[in-house]
Amino acid sequence: MKFKYLGTAAAEGIPALFCKCERCAEARRLGGKNIRSRTQAIVDGTLVIDWPPDAFMHMAQNGIDYTDIASVIITHIHEDHYYPQDFGTRRKWFAMLDDSTPQLDVYGSEDLFEQFMINVEKHQRQFPKDIPNTVNLKIVPAYETFTASGFDITPLPAYHGTAHPYIYLIEKDGKAMIYGHDTDIFYDEVFDFLSERGTKLNFVTLDCTMGTRTFKYHGHMSLERNVEVKNRLIEQGNADENTIFAVNHFSHNGYNIIYDEMKEAAGKFGFIVSYDGMEIEF
Repeated sequence: MKFKYLGTAAAEGIPALFCKCERCAEARRLGGKNIRSRTQAIVDGTLVIDWPPDAFMHMAQNGIDYTDIASVIITHIHEDHYYPQDFGTRRKWFAMLDDSTPQLDVYGSEDLFEQFMINVEKHQRQFPKDIPNTVNLKIVPAYETFTASGFDITPLPAYHGTAHPYIYLIEKDGKAMIYGHDTDIFYDEVFDFLSERGTKLNFVTLDCTMGTRTFKYHGHMSLERNVEVKNRLIEQGNADENTIFAVNHFSHNGYNIIYDEMKEAAGKFGFIVSYDGMEIEF
């Protein structure tokens, strides 16, 4: 599998839109890997994970043609991960689609439909009710594997601030990964599911919103808690020395979130540090 980080920040981005804190000022000064857009990813160029307000920019920067994309999986309905207003531009005159264009299937928890229709009702002129004919919302239950764009995908309950947030186990051609954003330390039942299933993980990407800050921000993790997740996955046989572990989804409220600082801190525990545009093949 080839995994690409399109965006790697929390909701406000880095530097944050309206912030003069020391970390945002340093990110502006340094540029490069320190400039982070809202979190999104793509696997093998076909499976998109999350749809933030920065999806258009990610398309332009990475040469992605969204008309070729048939499957999007959504972790949860916070706007930095699920911005359904964009789907309104699939309607007539905004998009010239032909018979070769795949329907866009958007997978997630039962929260998706309610949030989608809220936007339909709120933006009637810009977002008419015929949009569901071009965007197919598919509600997928936790722990039940489904197939999309050649991947076997299992939604797992996340510990986060919406009704039914998910993280995802994604498998294809004998390879397996966990996309662990946004969540606190995994629920015991999720660890137990992975242990009983005996899944061998090639790649794990974890929420590191707080950087090295140990403040207990429930619903997100820090490097300290990433280490706990990593150790447990290794202890129960789901990961080993060959598993690639990465940290992602950084906030300017976290500590040591400047790329070189985080690279040094995370490297001590065997984690690589994501940045916008980073690719990992496994």
